[in-house]
Amino acid sequence: MYTIGKLSKICDLPVKTLRYYDDIGLLKPSYVDAETNYRYYDYDKIEAIKIILLLKSLHMPLADIKQMMECADSIQWNSIIEQKLSELEKQKEQITKEIEDMKQLKVKMEVGIPIIQGPIFSECYFENREDTLVYTLRKKIQVKFIDKLVQNLFNRVYAFNLEVNGKLMAIFHERYLMENKADVELLVPVKESNNIDGCKILVNGKYACITVKGSYTDLAMGYEILKKWIVENDLTQNGNMMEIYERGLVPINLDLRDLRPNLISNPSDFLTKICVPVI
Repeated sequence: MYTIGKLSKICDLPVKTLRYYDDIGLLKPSYVDAETNYRYYDYDKIEAIKIILLLKSLHMPLADIKQMMECADSIQWNSIIEQKLSELEKQKEQITKEIEDMKQLKVKMEVGIPIIQGPIFSECYFENREDTLVYTLRKKIQVKFIDKLVQNLFNRVYAFNLEVNGKLMAIFHERYLMENKADVELLVPVKESNNIDGCKILVNGKYACITVKGSYTDLAMGYEILKKWIVENDLTQNGNMMEIYERGLVPINLDLRDLRPNLISNPSDFLTKICVPVI
C-alpha cells in the first residue's frame, strides 16, 4: 500500500486534495491506521484517481463523479454521460452565439455603426384629422410625475362615466428646463361630453406628423425633425404640437377603474405620433 504522501507524488495530486476527496466520500483510503490515523491506498486507487481526473477534465462536477464511481451499472453511467453531453451541446450553442455577436459588434465598431440601436423615425407626412371631442386636464407639474396626472385624468373620465374613444394625447404648452417642470395638457378622446366642463373639440384640419419608435426621451429629436420639415416645405404652424401615444406605458386594454402603467413594455418599442396643425 501507498501512504498518502507517496500516492500524491505518483498521481501528481496535492495531499490536501486527496484528504478532501476522502472527506466528501469520493476516494476513501484502503486502510486507516487506528493509532496514527495515517491513510494508506492500494494500487486500485491509482486507477480510480485516473478516472476522477479524466471526468474532471470534462468539467463534470465532483458530485456527479462520486455518483458514477459508486455505481457499477453501465446504463446509469451512460445516462449521466448523455446528460452531460446535452449540457455541453447547449453551452456550445451559447458560446457560438456569443462569438457571432462579438464578431458583429466588432464589425459595427469598425464601420462606425452605433452599438446601441437608437430611435426609429418615420418620414414626415400629412394627416387630415376630423373634429375630435376630448376630455382634458391641464397642470404645471414636474415631468417625472406625469404618470400621476395620467392616473388623475382617467379617474375623472371614469367618475364622469365618459367612454374613451381613442389614444391618450398630450400637449406641452411650456417647458421649464431649469425646474424640470412643464405646463402639460392631457387629452383623451371621448364619445359624449355629458355636458361636463373639461370637454372640448380638437378642430379638424391638416396636420404635419412624424412617428417615433423609441423611448419618450427620444421624442425631442422627433420634434426637431418635424419643425425642420415644416420650414423646408414652406408651411406655417397653426397650433400646438401634440403627442399621441399609439403604444407605450398606457395599456391598450384600458381598465379605468384600475389603470396601471404597462411596465413590462420595452421603451424601445414605444410608438408615439407627433403632429401639429399647419397651413
